[in-house]
Amino acid sequence: MGFFRSGHDDGERYSTFGFTPQAQLDDGGLWPTSYALTAIDATVENRLAALVAAAVG
Repeated sequence: MGFFRSGHDDGERYSTFGFTPQAQLDDGGLWPTSYALTAIDATVENRLAALVAAAVG
C-alpha cells in the first residue's frame, strides 16, 4: 500500500514516500502517488500520517 525509497541509498537529492493503487487515494482525475522528502519535521510528519490514515481507511 505504501513505500519509502531512500534518496541516500539511490544517490538522489531527496527520498520518496509513495502509495500503490491499493491505497485508493484517488481524487478526481489527477492526484499525487509519491512525495519527495528533503527533510521531515512535525508538519511533514503530520501530513504523512494523515495520508497513511486515509490510505488504510
